[in-house]
Amino acid sequence: MKIKPLKKEHSPTWNELVRSSEGTGFMQSWEWSEFKEAEGTRVERLGIFDGGSLIAGAIVYRVETSLGISPLTIPHGPLLPWGDETKAATCFALLKERLCALSQQTGSPIARLEPFICSRPDFLQNLVRAPLDLVPTPTLMIELGKSDNELLGAMTQKGRYNVRLALRKGVEVISSNVNELTGEFHELFELTCHRHGFGGEPVGFFKRLMDALGPAGMARVYLASHMGMKAAGAVAVFFGDRATYLYGGTSPFLRSSMASYAMHWHIIRDARDMGFKFYDMYGIAPESEPYHPYARFSSFKARFGGAQVRTIGAHDLYFYPQLAKTLVSRLAAKGSTI
Repeated sequence: MKIKPLKKEHSPTWNELVRSSEGTGFMQSWEWSEFKEAEGTRVERLGIFDGGSLIAGAIVYRVETSLGISPLTIPHGPLLPWGDETKAATCFALLKERLCALSQQTGSPIARLEPFICSRPDFLQNLVRAPLDLVPTPTLMIELGKSDNELLGAMTQKGRYNVRLALRKGVEVISSNVNELTGEFHELFELTCHRHGFGGEPVGFFKRLMDALGPAGMARVYLASHMGMKAAGAVAVFFGDRATYLYGGTSPFLRSSMASYAMHWHIIRDARDMGFKFYDMYGIAPESEPYHPYARFSSFKARFGGAQVRTIGAHDLYFYPQLAKTLVSRLAAKGSTI
């Protein structure tokens, strides 16, 4: 086996491998990496080849900050043959060696890994649980291979009632894979961030996201309106076997329309009809943490049914020589000595 940088010509093969593999997701797609590059993120695309076949790898992200230090992050990755632990361990050893070299080149003392798996194999046992997750866990996954009645039947009583109420009220939902709805969505998104005290993203962030993912059929902007007024919006990503509710926003003035219920019902049916197996609500609060930042949204998401999935979360691989250099340089900058 050999590890080497991936080139643009590898993108179709890489994407197909990501789509068909366990333990990964859209943040390891070629299009997502191009979006992050457009945002100013440094990207390393690494492939592991067995003979002439691409079998594993990772897209690694790094943000240059004013401090000059940023973890090497691998959200939804690395992509390894998780079903064969011996082979996966061999691939990980190659990747670890290359990450160590990247650490020396970039000054990053940490690689933060977060595969979409629910149990940690033996060869990852020495990694340290990270203080922050790159991808929310736990999350809520809704199975989509069902009829409309079965999907509604899997919801809570209040969820079903609110979906039907929104439809009776005449809530209309439209969507687009280009930027015609992005500005209107962003207005709702900004209102929601301000209302809940969240940090948001500028409209250009969403335009670049749609420019990168929309043409490939990987993202759509949804907008729900009531009596001609926009009431709810969402950005959903479609990749692999699941659709993901990535961003959302609502109007504080049209809550009685239940537009959010009609919108998610529309996304669920779209994803089902496109052949996706799951709708990922992208993060809920753990039951034991009532003050978790997602707690205020979790009861809403739970009304659509689904099952809680807890992945292993982000884990850190430390490069101690680089960590020591970082510590020394910071102490020197403060005029301290060890």
